[in-house]
Amino acid sequence: MTIVRAATAYQYVADTLRRRILQGEYASGECLPPERELCEQFASSRITIRRALHILADEMLIQRRQGDGTYVSPKPSRKIPLLSTDFSGSLAAHAPDLERELESSSWRKATEDVAAALQTYPGAKVLFARRLDLLRGKPVAYDEIYLPEHASDELDENDLGQLRFLERWQKVQHIRLTHLSQVIEAIAAAREHVQHLGGKVGAPLLKEMDVIFMSTGAPCGLFVSYFRHDLFRLTSTVRLNVCEKEAEDD
Repeated sequence: MTIVRAATAYQYVADTLRRRILQGEYASGECLPPERELCEQFASSRITIRRALHILADEMLIQRRQGDGTYVSPKPSRKIPLLSTDFSGSLAAHAPDLERELESSSWRKATEDVAAALQTYPGAKVLFARRLDLLRGKPVAYDEIYLPEHASDELDENDLGQLRFLERWQKVQHIRLTHLSQVIEAIAAAREHVQHLGGKVGAPLLKEMDVIFMSTGAPCGLFVSYFRHDLFRLTSTVRLNVCEKEAEDD
């Protein structure tokens, strides 16, 4: 198991304010103290306070109104944003107390679906692992990964349990990852999902399926993740070249 804990001033401020909001010390719609007062409360710089408030805004716990102050959201409910381009970085900023537990790992024969994703043949040898992500001991997400033998034969259980697995994976296997294809969908929890995350059969879940590619262009990993809908939301930023396109049309 790998444990990551808050180690910075802004994370401490964010954790404290988040707890006060979720416990009702700051009521729904209430204006938070101004930045100057928060600086005094936490003996922190304005940069630290602003970074903490940015985290809470990303989690949809607060609303920042230009020239008017910072307010608790009407229905504050923590939503951890997962940036599709920086999953581990998102967790480090918004859930530094997250723990990852390797539930199981084994060598398996690829099913037809797994073989198709990895562009190999059914029955090919793949490394399977299931990892649980926990907050304060409670499961909030889990994933199931499938790695072809040539891209996983040097990995051990400690490697598989790392939150920053992609970095460790490249280092151990001497490979370079360049891009991924991603499919995100809302699904109803089945019995197998409930076994790992709790809740009820039929409850909504967020499912993410990633196929990761090496610099050679070959796929080297299939990652299927399941997130509790009440705690996570996937976010992304897309650059729009509308003005450039209009200029070309003119």
